[in-house]
Amino acid sequence: MKVNITSGQNHKVNITFGFILLLAAVTLLSGFRLMLVILAAAGVHELGHLGAIWLCGGRVEGARLGACGAEIVISGRFSYLRDALIALSGPLAGLLCALLAGALEPLWDSPFLRELCAASALYTVFNLFPMGSMDGGRALYALSAHALGPDRAGRICLIFNVLSALALLAAGIAVLFVTRGNFSALFCAVFVIISCCKTR
Repeated sequence: MKVNITSGQNHKVNITFGFILLLAAVTLLSGFRLMLVILAAAGVHELGHLGAIWLCGGRVEGARLGACGAEIVISGRFSYLRDALIALSGPLAGLLCALLAGALEPLWDSPFLRELCAASALYTVFNLFPMGSMDGGRALYALSAHALGPDRAGRICLIFNVLSALALLAAGIAVLFVTRGNFSALFCAVFVIISCCKTR
């Protein structure tokens, strides 16, 4: 999730062509059920953010759904600690969803719950990556700024951005060599680096 703070102007929900294209690609490649599983995992994640925004006294002005995820536009002023809480609330909701789906799956032997458990866990881990505008990157900046000030927090986040980018690239290159020509992981790594390292 990416959060933009505004002065309270009126926004609407904006669904981009990239988001629709992403859903269509997932449906064609993996089937309708997996698309629903991914939407459910992402929805629980975003509900966690929305709940924290509400608890912190903020107001949601709008949202934009794109190929890189959701961008929520809110109004309000938040301390660094509250900003960290808002950033971490989505992954926390995803973790709870994964645990609940994993606990209920043996009772019903449900493929949907099994896939929801896996998708929520992966989505949680992915969003906790300490990079750019991802939840982990936002929380790292907010907690560092609270403890050390914004200048040092910026330097700390720059170091983590570089290390994270190198780790993603290394993983993509490793998959390329192990699979002898599968560029998908490397492509995803470059895509994530570009999309997550936009201006906070």
